[in-house]
Formats: sequence, C-alpha cells, structure tokens
Amino acid sequence: MVASIEKEWWIGLDLNYSGENNFASFFPSNGNIHSYPAKAVPEMVVSLLKKLKEEYSITNVLDPFVGSGTVALECKYLGLDFCGSDLNPLSILLARTKSLTVNNTSFVEESLKEFISLLNKEYSPEKLVELFNFDNIEYWFKPENIKELSFIKQEINLYLQGHNKEYRETFALILLTAFSSTVRESSLTRNSEFKLYRMSPGDIDKFDVNSISVFTNKIDNLLGLLVETNKLSIRKTETNIQLKNAKDLSHLKQKKIDAVLTSPPYGDSQSTVAYGEFSKLPLQWSKDLLFRYLNIPTTIDNVDEYLLGGKKSTSDTSLRKIIRSSTTLRNLFKEMKIVCRDASEKYRMLIDDLEIIMKDVKGNKFDPSKLIRNTELYELVKERIRLDYYRIFNKSGKLSNKEVKLKAKRLTEIFLSELNGDNLCSETVQILSNKLPFVKETLKRKVIALPRRVRQVLHFFKELYLVVEQTDQVLVESGVQAWIVGHRTVLGSITVDMAEVLNDWFLSLGYDKVITLHRQYSFKRLPHHINSTVTRKNEIKTMMEEHIVIVRKYTSAE
Repeated sequence: MVASIEKEWWIGLDLNYSGENNFASFFPSNGNIHSYPAKAVPEMVVSLLKKLKEEYSITNVLDPFVGSGTVALECKYLGLDFCGSDLNPLSILLARTKSLTVNNTSFVEESLKEFISLLNKEYSPEKLVELFNFDNIEYWFKPENIKELSFIKQEINLYLQGHNKEYRETFALILLTAFSSTVRESSLTRNSEFKLYRMSPGDIDKFDVNSISVFTNKIDNLLGLLVETNKLSIRKTETNIQLKNAKDLSHLKQKKIDAVLTSPPYGDSQSTVAYGEFSKLPLQWSKDLLFRYLNIPTTIDNVDEYLLGGKKSTSDTSLRKIIRSSTTLRNLFKEMKIVCRDASEKYRMLIDDLEIIMKDVKGNKFDPSKLIRNTELYELVKERIRLDYYRIFNKSGKLSNKEVKLKAKRLTEIFLSELNGDNLCSETVQILSNKLPFVKETLKRKVIALPRRVRQVLHFFKELYLVVEQTDQVLVESGVQAWIVGHRTVLGSITVDMAEVLNDWFLSLGYDKVITLHRQYSFKRLPHHINSTVTRKNEIKTMMEEHIVIVRKYTSAE
C-alpha cells in the first residue's frame, strides 16, 4: 500500500481539542492525580491510537519518553499492550500507577480507607514525630509541613512492611504517588512553574496547607480513578515500564513493536522543560521507599544533566552523520552560525559603546541622551535597575511575588524618568554608575554563550537521532511511528522545524512519509511567551502548535 493512500486515512482527523487537560480521555479534569510538565493531551493520544489500531491493526505500542504515562493509560483503555521507558524516576512511578491494574478492588479500597482513617486519628500537632531531613529542607518546607510529611512517610513505610508481596506493589504505587503529589503541594515552590523557584517571603507568610488533608484527598481521588479505569478497559493488557535511557532500547530484547507513539523533549532542560527540577523535592522525600518497595532507583541527583541534550549525556553519533541525514538540520546549522556571528559582533559593539558611557560618567561628562538613543543599552540598564529593585523588595518579605514585581516596575520607571529629566542629580548618576559594570558583564557573558548555545542545540539533535535509530531497530517491518513535536525557537529568532528534521531522518532510514498533522495548543502547560535572556524586553513566542509526524517503515514486498 502506498503512502498516498495511507495519507487519506489521516486527512480530516480533528485533533484541536479544547478545555482542560484531563487525567484521561475518558475522565473529567478534576480527576488529575499528579501534576507533570508538558503532558500530552489524552484526547489527542486516544484519537491517534484508535486510528493506528483501525488502519494498521497494531497490538502493541512503544513510548520511549513515557513521561506521566498518558500513552500507557490510553493503550490500556483500548486493549493495547504497552512498553515505555524514561530516565526520570518520578515519571516511572506515575506511569506505572496510571496503568496499574487493581485486583480485588474491594479489598484494596477497604484497606486504604482504613489506613487513611487511622492516619487522621493518630496525627495531632502535639504528636512526637521523628523528622525527616535533607539539605535545605527548611528552605522548601514550613516546619509544620515537615512534621506532617515525615509522619505520612513513616506510616506509609510501616503499612507497606505489613503487607505481603501480592498487594505490596499496588499499595506502594498508590500511596507513593499520592505522597509525591502531596509533597509538591506542601512545598514553598511556585507550583505553577517547572523549575524550582521559592515563593516570595510575603507569599510564604500566607501559605497554609495541611499535608495530612491533602494526602487524604489524593488517596480518595486516585483510588476512584484506578477502579473506574479497570472497569472501562477493553481487555487485560501487558504493560512494561522501565527506568531506562531512550538512547538504548536493548532492554526490549527480542520483542518487536508494532507502533511508536511518543512526544520527545523539544530541547535540553536548560532551555525548555526542566523535568529533573520539577521532580527533585518529591524524590528527595520518597527515593528510599521507591527503591525498597518498587525497585525504582534514584541514583542521579540532577536527572536533567542526563536527559537528551544534558551536559552529562553523551552520544557517539557524529555530527556530520546527523546533518547529512537532514537537509532541514543542515540549513538550521548554517543559519545558527550566521546569527551567532552577527549577534556576537553586535554585542561587542554594545560593549564598546558602554565603555564610552562609563568613561563619560567617571569623568563627570555623562550625557543621558547618549544612553537613551542606544535602545539596546537602554533596555539592558532598565532591566538591571528593575532586577535590583525586585531583589530588595523580595528579600524584605513584606510583599507577595506579584506585589514585588509591580513595585519594582513602578520604581524603575520613576528612576528612568529622573534620568531623562532636566534636573539630573549626582545621586542618580552614581546609582547608574554602579549598575553599568553589571550590564557590561551581561554582554560579555552573552558573547561567550552564543557559540556554546549552538553546540548545545546540535548536541540535543545528536542524541535525538540515536533514539530514532533505536526505535527503528525494535519496530516490525511495515510498522508505523507517530512523533508529537513542537517547533521551538533558538538564539532568540530561529525557528527549529522539528517535524521536518524527523521526516528527513526517517526518510534516510528507509521510511515512507505518510503525513504531518497539526493542532493548536489549547491547554498544554507551557507559557505563551518567554523573554529574551539579554534584555528581557523582546518576547519570543514559545510553541503554540503541535505537529504529529506519521511515518511507516518501508518493506520491499510493498
């Protein structure tokens, strides 16, 4: 069957779902069990799986970037066997829990409800509890939450010790997933963000979460969802989810895969999603229990460094090979080199202009119009002033994070109006003089960072190509692959066409291109814009559209 006929199968498939990002395609949004960055949309995943099952008669699916387990759960719902892997231990916990088959549900429900009832009865603020500890624990948690979480962890351990192996894994998955989510909600992090940022002191003062109550609710929600999932599943399926690197799928041994459905990282964690930072606090609290009861090891302090494109992640694929295999990537490389060269020259010129202004300030010959006319330098100075105000007010602890931002912005505008005014005082000039060396350092760092950023982007693609090769090796003849990607922006202005890079690579490996589908983001957890890392003024559009690359492995018989 030729690819043109297959293309007709996919035309008209509407993937532009709106609303909330649900726990599953068959459950409402209020059933979410654990937050996780950049989760795939369940309705989209199930639509793709149904089409793959209908048109290609697939029976099993591989997702080498399993994440929170959306593909795993939807496969179970449709009666498809599933294999998945990830390097993030939290990902393995969540994916295994989502796809868990609960046997003897009445016994499991009764046992866990009894556990929760006793937990609530036995805990009181006056109760003596052996406190859990790790570096900076008091920075991220209030004392009362440390005590509550320590008690919950202690009781989970005692409870799991008292159960036989038949049910221990089921209880461990449910309890530790609920505990992990409770840790997130009990922490002093800005939970709306992926990376670890502490709340402002003002927000910390207002923070009031009872970890025991949160944990109780998490167990109730999770248990109900798992029981309903089992009822709705078409047939009993096999699910195999392992803590493995997607660059090496040898753990699948001789098992052959009918289809790959995956959403890979769109770039290294430094510039896109920091999965490791997101997972750090839950793993610090529960890593010993994860290993003891689920054999999920947490041996890496910062998993981000080992994910695709991470600074400690290595690959033996040559850069020449991956560029030769993709015209799109080759053109990207050329464009990055040109932008890097031009931007470096521009920043060096700005440094020269800044040194002249600094010399004028030192010699009491400062002319504000010189700075104002130089738009780039002016914006850098403005950002430096705003940042200093932000740090002062944030440290004071009297304001919320929103209030800190607004006050810093307002005072920055007042300072700049004084700088632009007719009666410029020596104190304003002195404040400016103190900030200009920091602006110069920012520009110098940018000159150094540009070529390094080019190397990081190429390093990510070298690693992604290895995964593409690995999926090809485990896929059956005539097997199909569907990759969900976004087009990211690098170096502030260059759009990376991830879909076409993948299409190029698959064609070089002997695949037929079937179709590339497109859908608008409506509720994926990503910001609409990010700020330039130089001036923080120019907004850069983030990925607002997803692209689903569909390819099929070519066979000579066809």
